[in-house]
Amino acid sequence: MNRILMITPYIKSQRGNSITASRLYRGLRDRGYEIDIIAMDETDWESRLNYYTATNTYDLVHGFHALHFARIANHPHIKKLPLLLTTTGTDINLDLFGPEKEKTLAVLLKAEKVVVFNQSLAKQIATVEPRLRPRQVVIPQGVQLDPGPDITREQLGIAPASTVFAIPSGLRPVKDLDLALEGLQRVYREYPQIHLLIIGAALDTAYTARIKDRISSLKWASYPGEVPHREIKGILQNADIVLNTSRAEGQPQGALEAMSLGKPCILTAVPGNIGIIENGCQGYYIDTADELADCALKLIQNPHLRHIMGTAAQQLVDKNFSVPNELTGYTRLYQELLLPASDAGNKRF
Repeated sequence: MNRILMITPYIKSQRGNSITASRLYRGLRDRGYEIDIIAMDETDWESRLNYYTATNTYDLVHGFHALHFARIANHPHIKKLPLLLTTTGTDINLDLFGPEKEKTLAVLLKAEKVVVFNQSLAKQIATVEPRLRPRQVVIPQGVQLDPGPDITREQLGIAPASTVFAIPSGLRPVKDLDLALEGLQRVYREYPQIHLLIIGAALDTAYTARIKDRISSLKWASYPGEVPHREIKGILQNADIVLNTSRAEGQPQGALEAMSLGKPCILTAVPGNIGIIENGCQGYYIDTADELADCALKLIQNPHLRHIMGTAAQQLVDKNFSVPNELTGYTRLYQELLLPASDAGNKRF
């Protein structure tokens, strides 16, 4: 049987890379693939990598995030194997156009196949390196919220009658939580019965400290800190509207999770968000704090509209971001990339 080594930068913290890697690891193993996984945020990951590659026969490496994968791309065993690379957003939106461009591009060029979440990311890669165009495959991330504990507004410190805005997002500058705070501050002046709930890992220490300091004086905003992903469904059930105010996105997974529960959305009109929804159907696209405030007030003042948009959002996620479709996409790639190994027979280091 073919054996696959999956390498992700994160598995412990509650962030997109870790959730995606965990979901694919479980789902693809359930489909019969023999997979070992290594996460670079584990203290012993380097020794585990050396042990695994010295004692096992692998036919494929499945890596996540181009720049992080660059750390081990030239490992003596890894570099001999075919590479399937799942890009995750930041590596394309930022790293491919920043100081780490050469490292990021080198890893992309090593890959036999490059998975992107949407056509916007594919176009960005092809603009930098046209030779990568035929290697790219678009596979949207699947949305999966496992059952978890019920969590009440009272437990979260939110008044029962509040209109709750949730922003499920790791705390780092590119997520631009200030845009949400500025927009909702304007809403609060007109409609004080609101609450902003920020949910996510503290990915940038200085930025997190600044946001926490900013909301410390706001009666209508809170940040309960990082929570396990199994509790996210229970928390998001308390929201009325979900926000994503990123300056750039791979795929707004937290917003899509809330949308899968019937919550309408307000998204910034940036690559990665654009194309997710039809503006005015499942939610709204915005560029400025004033636009965010205007859309928020529309949804606050019209509960029926909120319900219609939320239902449409749920239907959209069910149709376009299903886990079975995601797993089928990766299964096809595994079959394609493992076929040469099967034809050639087992190989050992």
